Amino acid sequence: MKLNILSWNTNYIHDNWFKRIKNINKEIKRSQKKYHIIALQEAILPFSDAIHDIYNFLKQNPNISYFPSAEFFIEKNFIYEFIKNNFPKYKLLIIKIFEFCMNKILYLCCFFYSKYGEFFKSIYFKYPYICIGFIILCPIIFIVVWFFFGMLTILNKKIKGTIQTKYVGRMIQYTEFTFNQKKILFVNIHLLHPKAKERLLQIKNIHNFIKNKKKDIFILAGDFNSTPNSNVYKFLKKKNYKSVIKEFCGKEHNTFPAKNPDRCIDYIWIKGSDYKIIRAKTFGNYEATDHKGIKVTIDIS
Repeated sequence: MKLNILSWNTNYIHDNWFKRIKNINKEIKRSQKKYHIIALQEAILPFSDAIHDIYNFLKQNPNISYFPSAEFFIEKNFIYEFIKNNFPKYKLLIIKIFEFCMNKILYLCCFFYSKYGEFFKSIYFKYPYICIGFIILCPIIFIVVWFFFGMLTILNKKIKGTIQTKYVGRMIQYTEFTFNQKKILFVNIHLLHPKAKERLLQIKNIHNFIKNKKKDIFILAGDFNSTPNSNVYKFLKKKNYKSVIKEFCGKEHNTFPAKNPDRCIDYIWIKGSDYKIIRAKTFGNYEATDHKGIKVTIDIS
């Protein structure tokens, strides 16, 4: 049986968000009937149920289930728990007001980064101290925005699984399911960007978390922020994971930036037996996001 997987970083801190989200919706709406699992990283996630207004492909689709998780879910959960514990009588009203205010701030962040996203990203990577100055002058735009970062994993109803969230030094989403009598573990991953040592520690923590699970096939998908020369890449190879793009195409394909990509940092990795990669390719362009996504078809024997 053929298992189809799509992984894509939809980075909303990037120019032209309001135009790009239309292209993102169009691509995923076209793909969601065919793909059993769609894993999105750096997806924009509102605090309320307004997620349908952003990702309109989710509306009235009985054939899928979806699971958004904020990358800073610990902080988000802390806020909700604080409200419930300290204002039990008015918790529903306060939460409703809080979510309304946060969604307005989200719109402000979207507008700001839609206009100036690439400029401030370049400042962040080239001149971090100047970026710190901007954060001090305008903390809401630069600090609160991190609360809206997250992952969105979409499962076709043919996959009898539920996405779970786990913090292992970095938030991951994972699901365990059976496909053609094979036990499979799928993990949606986004490794931290700036420090290579941190990314290596994160992937080791993820490996330690999943290694004791009794599965026939392990699949890791997402933005690893690590090139083929990195220690993260070498670690996964050492643990017998295979990059599906390299296995099928003979070499890795560059995924970043989407316009004239010059490095590979996005992957789908697989480990196990009784499978065959029958299709693997990158897709997308800068009119949707600054990452190319990956589409794969795996024949599970």
